[in-house]
Amino acid sequence: SFSMPTDRPKGRVVGILKRNWREYCGTLRPVHEDRKDVGAGFDKADRIFIPADPRLPNIMIQTRHSANLENKRIVVVLDSWDRHNHYPRGHWTQILGDVGDRSVESKVILHEHGVITREFGDAILRCLPPADWTPGPEDLAGREDFRDVCLCSVDPPGCKDIDDAVSCERLPNGNFRVGVHIADVTHFVHPGTAIDKEAAERCTTVYLVERRTDMLPGLLTTDICSLRGGVERLTFSVIWEMNPNAEIVDTSFCKAIIKSQAALSYAEAQARIDDTSDRSKLTVALRNLMKLAKLIRAERMRNGALELASQEVKFELDSETQDPTDV
Repeated sequence: SFSMPTDRPKGRVVGILKRNWREYCGTLRPVHEDRKDVGAGFDKADRIFIPADPRLPNIMIQTRHSANLENKRIVVVLDSWDRHNHYPRGHWTQILGDVGDRSVESKVILHEHGVITREFGDAILRCLPPADWTPGPEDLAGREDFRDVCLCSVDPPGCKDIDDAVSCERLPNGNFRVGVHIADVTHFVHPGTAIDKEAAERCTTVYLVERRTDMLPGLLTTDICSLRGGVERLTFSVIWEMNPNAEIVDTSFCKAIIKSQAALSYAEAQARIDDTSDRSKLTVALRNLMKLAKLIRAERMRNGALELASQEVKFELDSETQDPTDV
């Protein structure tokens, strides 16, 4: 065969220094299938473990508690994989629960993706401000005061960790002063502290249908650093002056304190915009923001921007069982 010459680097594997083995979730294969596969040499103590991740090979484990593991989600650790054996060998370490149980299957998803689910330790909780924290004079030093600026947040329904808010004011020269205000988490999470290291390890907040696993303690994510309506919150803000054609005239960045007028859902914000009888300051600001956003988007499209459209899925849950009832 003919192959084109290439300058790409090449290499070959000469040895394995350390295997990247981890804990795996899955279930035991039914006994009758094990007996059929192994044949006359079948031993009930030897069971085949089927990982939840179909890309992984089955694992042979040895256990005298086989009956207790039937139809259970379990966690298995690899011990060895001899080159002459079809299956690697391992041992089970934990029973997560019954196959098909919603909470158990959620545990499997989180475990398989390496999501940290442990509780926040005392060292981390000691980094938090008091539960009744309110901004004091020491918190306002070096900050712009935007508490009288008409601004709000717009998020999916039921959002608790409101991390940004927007504002839009008409200036005397006919331009607009547009602001995006981001919750200033760094005011409470300082470099090198226990809470900073924990957040770095967790990386992000993970959402499943019926639960969330936080990157930071809830006191910050859903309270003190959530830009809820009617309460004073610390932010890092970017302020643009834009002309009526949505062209940026000036840009500035600052730390600030705000007091959001309202925490709106998408539907609530749209209802305000569509209500022609609503001429409130907040609704006028939303309409102006929408007009500017449309102009900016049109300009991006003209300049060849790539639009990756994806729907945001929201599940309706039964109030008692928390089972999904609608999408």
